Amino acid sequence: MSAGQLRVGLVGVNTSHASAYARLLNERDVADGARITWVWGGELRPDQPDAETLASTYDIPQVVNEPTDLIDQTDLVLVVDDTGGGANHVPLARPFVAAGVPTFVDKPMAVDLQEAVSLFKLAEEKGTPVTSSSALRFAVELEAERQRFSDLGALSSVVSVGPGEWYYYGVHAVEQLYALVGPGVEWVQRLTWPDRDVAILSYADGPTAVVQTLRDAAYCFHLTAYGANGLHAVQISDSNGFYGAQMRAAVAMARTGKPPIEPQETLELLAVLRAGVLSAERGGARVTVASVLDGA
Repeated sequence: MSAGQLRVGLVGVNTSHASAYARLLNERDVADGARITWVWGGELRPDQPDAETLASTYDIPQVVNEPTDLIDQTDLVLVVDDTGGGANHVPLARPFVAAGVPTFVDKPMAVDLQEAVSLFKLAEEKGTPVTSSSALRFAVELEAERQRFSDLGALSSVVSVGPGEWYYYGVHAVEQLYALVGPGVEWVQRLTWPDRDVAILSYADGPTAVVQTLRDAAYCFHLTAYGANGLHAVQISDSNGFYGAQMRAAVAMARTGKPPIEPQETLELLAVLRAGVLSAERGGARVTVASVLDGA
């Protein structure tokens, strides 16, 4: 495989991410010649194109009947099937990981933390690079403003805001927080209303974060950090930017064998989301991330 040639498989079409990745890889060539060479459809959604339409639109050579039909002709697989809010991610990814195919799993990696743990364990056993993330992790606005955030000095608080419900969409708001601050959340306390959630995330050695998921506000992503030397805020809106950067990271993983995010960080982030679920179920009680990870 040369630096400019990488065969990418696409598993699932029932999400807007399928079209976004196909357009950026096959139409805009955002990742140095890496192209989607086959697609599997699976469950359909009326607001998204089926596999045949996607293939025709973005010059994808083959539509396969089973996800693993061309497993031996795949250098990287994108598992994006959105059935059950990601419930099929790990089962669909497992054969590729077992076969040594570098694997990108869309957000959320799993709805069951134990499934994510098991996939990373298999990846370690097989020596297969695996990564999963929200595209907000790769926001170009955050990268461009990184020095401004650094100039704030020691952070006291970060407020991260995104749309949607807590687990399935809250991963975006938590991921953009992690892109700025990194891992190390000690406990989560989440209060919820029919139209919004407010969660406090306390770092063991760092700032306090407030993560809000809003269902009654405009669709937007926003991050504000408060530090010893002032405050800085950024709105994240360049979807081509963050999807493109996410795909370049996945392609780089396939070529180097090194995931862009450590598995333990991804598992911690999923545990934060699960802790938020448990906190709300317990009337807003604090739930430690360690207790969630220990129970996985």
